Amino acid sequence: MSRFVSVFVLSILVAFAACKKAPIAPDSGVAAAAADPAKSGRLTGPVVKVNGVAIDSVAFYAELDKITQGGSRAIPDDRLKKIQENILNRLIEDELLAQEVKKQSVVVTDADVDAEFSKYKARFKGDEQFQNYLTHGKTTIEDIRKRLTTAVSLTRLLEKLGKLDVSEDEVKKSYESGIKLYTEPEQIHAVHILIKLADGATEDKVDAARKKANEALKKVRAGADFGVVAKELSDDAMSKEKGGDLGFFRKGVMVPKFEEAAFAMKEGELTKEPVRTPFGFHVIKVLEKKVERVKPFDEVKEQIQESLRNRNTFKARRDLVEGLKTQATIEKFLKD
Repeated sequence: MSRFVSVFVLSILVAFAACKKAPIAPDSGVAAAAADPAKSGRLTGPVVKVNGVAIDSVAFYAELDKITQGGSRAIPDDRLKKIQENILNRLIEDELLAQEVKKQSVVVTDADVDAEFSKYKARFKGDEQFQNYLTHGKTTIEDIRKRLTTAVSLTRLLEKLGKLDVSEDEVKKSYESGIKLYTEPEQIHAVHILIKLADGATEDKVDAARKKANEALKKVRAGADFGVVAKELSDDAMSKEKGGDLGFFRKGVMVPKFEEAAFAMKEGELTKEPVRTPFGFHVIKVLEKKVERVKPFDEVKEQIQESLRNRNTFKARRDLVEGLKTQATIEKFLKD
């Protein structure tokens, strides 16, 4: 099973999970209506027939209830009508694709689904997180496996029809035209000690903050460990416990004055004097620098192929469905 299939499958499952909503209490009026659709004015029997194959209204209302929380959400009529149209259209498209999968003799085995399910589950940090996802997402392993089967079947179908092929030339052109996407900008790894100072502070407070910053700088120059001094004196709550470590960052992330000073320094260099920014005075040390780097084609080739195949999938699915619709007999029974 290709890595691409896993990515495509994940997008489908994430979209499905987003539709899950909290269930309605059993004693609510909505629950009673669901128990007796005829009394609620809901359609019974098929909601649509696709080439003679009936899709039961139960499937339609199950999807609708996920979105409307069983009718407890107040949704304007025009919006509700659009939601209903989208659900019905999705059911029709799914059935058309299922029929085409069968027609084209596309086979997805249990082993295929098992392998895809293992990849999907591996995206969670552990079984506990996965179980929490099932609980809060109001879904089941069976639901996930069904959608895995549908997604893999679609991919296999489109592959058989030759709709997902990506040539080497296409990949190279995409790389060349999007070279900025594959360029890692210059970055530096720095640590700092911040002595806070409010913007517009009085002169005596400015002098006091500058003096404290210079004392910190003096300690480091005298051989004190930068991290120890940062923990002792820095006012930056986010970094002080890490010894003032800011990690790697590129231009455009920090405030201009800080950035200007830091990027002008060499590896291992300490600021000659505290740098003032709107946050206060900073003592900065640059630990490491990374020059701008363009990722080689071979390093990103697979990523680009995957992106192009993903693009082709959605276009191919849309085109295939539209073509199948023009040839299909579709009878809708849902009234406005």
